[in-house]
Amino acid sequence: MYKFIFICFLTPLFFYSQEDFGTWTKISFDYKLNKKVSFNSKTELRTKDNSRTRNQFYTQLSTRYKFNKKLSINLAYRLKSLNENYGEEIQNRFHSDINYKSKIEDLSIYFRLRTQYNITYNSDNDWYERTRLKLKYEFNKKLSCFIYNEFYFLINEIENNGFHKNRFGTGLEYKISKSISAGLKYLRIAAVNVENPKTMNVIGLSFAHKLN
Repeated sequence: MYKFIFICFLTPLFFYSQEDFGTWTKISFDYKLNKKVSFNSKTELRTKDNSRTRNQFYTQLSTRYKFNKKLSINLAYRLKSLNENYGEEIQNRFHSDINYKSKIEDLSIYFRLRTQYNITYNSDNDWYERTRLKLKYEFNKKLSCFIYNEFYFLINEIENNGFHKNRFGTGLEYKISKSISAGLKYLRIAAVNVENPKTMNVIGLSFAHKLN
């Protein structure tokens, strides 16, 4: 198990490509209907070209159902506006998650399987399977840190086993109050098995508000 975790977090170091820098700014709201069902909305602005150009802007609505403290599922819809070379592209995205959580004292281990389908009018509709492993450590009731690695598999593509992208992330989360929290993170997103692969380095800032 420990060897698997070690390999997952070392993987991004072996990718070499052209590099870019961007910023992601996100705000989200959570509403808990009961102990099992909750809803979330989030909006995010992403930049590229060394943060000089808007990359995309999206709004997402999702719902979560908890079977127990460890296992849950998510369903989500995202409306995206992408800034492509040929102009603006509107994209609809649907995804479903299977989430598993385990906790050992102050360390939480998260494992997520995501099925993602993008609907667009200017290119092929992409179907991804994404696998993410995340570790989160709580220093105290307010401050925590996390690290994760995620693998993207493009199901539409048969070659190279569909391995298409890798996303590595690490950062801090801080609870400002019982209902408001803020996060700061660094992401390294690397394209894999493509011609002229590119890597995006991202600094992300997020704010979350629990409505109840």
